[in-house]
Amino acid sequence: MNFTKRKFILATMALAVTTGPALAKTIRRFSSSDGLALKGYDTTAYFAHQQAHAGAERHSVNWKGVEWRFTTAHEAEQFTATPDKFAPQFGGYCTRAMAIKREVPADPKVWRIHDGKLYVFYAAKGGKLFDKNPTQMITDAQAHWDSLEKTE
Repeated sequence: MNFTKRKFILATMALAVTTGPALAKTIRRFSSSDGLALKGYDTTAYFAHQQAHAGAERHSVNWKGVEWRFTTAHEAEQFTATPDKFAPQFGGYCTRAMAIKREVPADPKVWRIHDGKLYVFYAAKGGKLFDKNPTQMITDAQAHWDSLEKTE
């Protein structure tokens, strides 16, 4: 069979059209490129101190296959007792990006707490847009998040 470049492209496009919706994008929850949740920032500090604090390696916990760091042993224990309470929404990805159907790593220094949940953003602009209509952004982000396959 003579398989030309054109036939290859057409076959690839047909495969993408017929299988594209069935092939959900798979992303890894909570882990940044260095293998740390929130790039090593202490997730309990947002709630307790209303600040972003880098955690320490000596106060780390493994949860969902990812290393979480904390500034003190007490904060590590708090997290261990109720990790879902402190974990960022949308696997630690940028909430605004998730709302526009993208998966972008977040900057742990750009964050908001809304209705007792932590949301992180890639840049300050995302946080400012969130402030204007958090309910809509969360709804849009949740819809996209639910369409993704996640690994732990």
